[in-house]
Amino acid sequence: MQEKKLYVPEEDPYFSRPYIDVEEWREKPVRHYFVHGGFLGTEEGGTQVKFCLYFPEKEKYEGRFFQYVSPAPEDEHMSESLTGEDDKISFALTHGAYYVVTNQGGFMLTGGERLYKSSANGAQFGRKTAQRIYGYEHRPYGYIFGGSGGSFKTMSCMEMTEGVWDGGVPYVLANPMATPNVFCPRVRVMRVLGREGLEKVVDAMEPGGSGDIYEGLTPQQQEVLREATRMGFPERGWFSWPFMGDGALMVLAPMIYQIYPQYFTDFWTKPGFAGSDPDSTEAKDRVQFVTVVKELIYKEMKSEDEIYNSVNNSWLNTLIGNNETPVIRLSELPDEDACLYHSRIRVMSGKAKGKECPIDKMEGDLLTVSSAYDGSNGTDSLAGLAEGDQIMIDNSDYLAMQTLQRHQVPDGSYRVYDQYRDADGNPLYPQLPVLIAPLIAQNGGGSVPDGRINGKVITVCSILDESALAWHGDWYRNAVRKAKDGDEENWFRLYYNDHCIHDDRAGYLDDKQHQVDYLGVLHQALLDLADWCEKGIAPLPTTSYRLEDGQIKVPATAGERGGLQPVVDARANGEKSITVKAGEPVSFTARIEVPLMAGKVTAASWDYERTDDFSRYEDLLKEEDGRTAYVKTTHVFEKPGTYFPVLKAQSSRDGKLDDIFVQCRNLDRVRVVVE
Repeated sequence: MQEKKLYVPEEDPYFSRPYIDVEEWREKPVRHYFVHGGFLGTEEGGTQVKFCLYFPEKEKYEGRFFQYVSPAPEDEHMSESLTGEDDKISFALTHGAYYVVTNQGGFMLTGGERLYKSSANGAQFGRKTAQRIYGYEHRPYGYIFGGSGGSFKTMSCMEMTEGVWDGGVPYVLANPMATPNVFCPRVRVMRVLGREGLEKVVDAMEPGGSGDIYEGLTPQQQEVLREATRMGFPERGWFSWPFMGDGALMVLAPMIYQIYPQYFTDFWTKPGFAGSDPDSTEAKDRVQFVTVVKELIYKEMKSEDEIYNSVNNSWLNTLIGNNETPVIRLSELPDEDACLYHSRIRVMSGKAKGKECPIDKMEGDLLTVSSAYDGSNGTDSLAGLAEGDQIMIDNSDYLAMQTLQRHQVPDGSYRVYDQYRDADGNPLYPQLPVLIAPLIAQNGGGSVPDGRINGKVITVCSILDESALAWHGDWYRNAVRKAKDGDEENWFRLYYNDHCIHDDRAGYLDDKQHQVDYLGVLHQALLDLADWCEKGIAPLPTTSYRLEDGQIKVPATAGERGGLQPVVDARANGEKSITVKAGEPVSFTARIEVPLMAGKVTAASWDYERTDDFSRYEDLLKEEDGRTAYVKTTHVFEKPGTYFPVLKAQSSRDGKLDDIFVQCRNLDRVRVVVE
């Protein structure tokens, strides 16, 4: 294994001129001392490296800092808009830490090393500032954390430096083969199965369902779904299809355009690529519709306040910009059922001939283009377009992206790619001349993660994650184990959360009936990491799990499963699925168990009829140690229909509800058919 050259911030003259331009006490979100500044001479791409530091009052400071890195570089003030459990600043300030965040040097198409170097220098300057403010000479402990694309940055920070951070918590992990490959097969499933097919899959995995996600599908639909499942898309995760979109798939397309543009031609012309097969779904769904511009309508530019800062949507900041491109009224329209999502517009005549741009949406005869994915989103990306010009609406590139993963098969450590190898281990499909995904990883974090961490790491992953597939955590665990010659126990933990998806926001659950947030587990992991590094208190063992044909499976009970998340077993009249008469009382019971040493049950709440209101807590009958609790209630359904009552439960280390940041959540569902 080739030795990495570690980055030492103190030896880098590029960051040798730090400055402070704001320093003041602030009362919100809680009283703290605020410091803002940057590094002179670090302007690249029009952006200077800047930072924000938020220090708690001296008597509340415990000698540590938490530093957040977002999926895509954002304004250094990005955390100030967060509230409630999402409020990272308040979490740090109320848990003995000051909070550090930088703009990571701003968004750039190249130069990934700038990301961890900016973060490292922000961390080290924060240490000096903390020593000055508190009057202590001690070295503050430091912990970095980030999710999704931010996990790339967290892993790079832990692998490319030593002594800057004592530990890190990368969550909803990416890995070197993640992007764009994780998005490709799921988008193909959504296209081929459509609403009807996807609803069958969802129902099969509901309580009382068959458990067979392939039941009722055509052979072609089954084949497409099986490929995505073996790649790791969670079988129970398809409930999120109405809102998950295609992630960052087409945001990443420019990397393929730059590295190997020939792919988009080969896909439609060469054997071994799906597009060249006339019987493929791609060939049948291809659209190349030519029409004429009837009218150009110029719209207002986007507000600078329109920001995005969750792990699910922060990548949008790389493409929204102040796009001045007009809305286009078309003279003729493609077929109503044509597959037009993420098509491109290509200008065929006039002054703008040859220009291309992604399509954002079509409403009636109005076509809105998106900002260019290559970052040129500050002006009219179709400058010169005029009424009467001929344009083509083309979905060819988007279809080609949906099987890209077949054509960049990595080494054997990525077990989900075995479906693309023959008995001798050779690729079944033509291969691109270079693996593109690791290049995206390099650009996204500054290095390609390989497990050579320089500090302790706790990872937090979601079993139902639709964008950072759950097996990524297992891959990184194995990489760390290899890098540490098998000594995983002293360096690494991996916690899996069930009924959690990719997004890290607590207040914006897309589907409150199927989903809980994982922020409580994330925050508890950060606190446990601090105890591990500062006090030598080892965290709880890694969640018990197995990787089976792309799927992460965990034991049914909390005692066997471990980790930090409580486990819920809910029943209706003692069963998972029942049929009753309207007006007939139904007895609902649940058993809630917290893994050993992980805490105590704090609350539970039923939602019987999809109100999305979980504010009413049920009475809990707890066992003596508080780790196990029971709920028993009755509900009457007055109207016929199929209902999926949901019980959400939560726990905390001390068994109290007063700390909103460390409530670890889970849920369970039952089916009630009312006649």
